[in-house]
Amino acid sequence: MAKLIHTMIRVLDLDKSLRFYETAFDLHISHRLDFPDFSLVYLRNAEADNEIELTWNKSRTAPYTHGDGYGHVAVCVDNVASAHQRMRELGFNPADIREFHDGANQLLARYFFVQDPDGYKIEVLERHGHYQ
Repeated sequence: MAKLIHTMIRVLDLDKSLRFYETAFDLHISHRLDFPDFSLVYLRNAEADNEIELTWNKSRTAPYTHGDGYGHVAVCVDNVASAHQRMRELGFNPADIREFHDGANQLLARYFFVQDPDGYKIEVLERHGHYQ
């Protein structure tokens, strides 16, 4: 069986990205590999079974494009409304809270999206049903 261990994203400003992920999601450096041309920085917290790998190509000066294939990374929180309010207070400009229902109008998910400094979308889901 395969085990999902990390998702990698490329970042332009490592320090800015580290501040965002620590402040927004309490993700901290668990492992770091520094090379002359690039660094690999792995982030996690006590809740995480896997990590986000930030890849910083040191000579890169132009922002990355995401093409039309990237979707999002998702995290769970206990209360979407309070997480949304906190993100607004931090100046992260989260999108509106939305709900997703099935055909019988049963709540499937309550969520919002926020973007990191490189424009990667992060879905913040309330712990509920499938999203625990």
